[in-house]
Amino acid sequence: MRERSVSEADVERALKYYVERVSTPKNSVRYRGPGLDGRVLKVWVLPDGSPQADKIVKSVAWEGTS
Repeated sequence: MRERSVSEADVERALKYYVERVSTPKNSVRYRGPGLDGRVLKVWVLPDGSPQADKIVKSVAWEGTS
């Protein structure tokens, strides 16, 4: 997260206000939602069956970057 200038607060906001939640072929769930500054943040988490459950974050990236 540090390498991509993403804070825990950015991740929490993106997961709370996500606009998209999709399963990926690599056994994770990708959320897309707003970071604190309004940019779209992509957050990959381990699947847990519930959007409300605590998440284990695998990776993060700002929209438009890998």
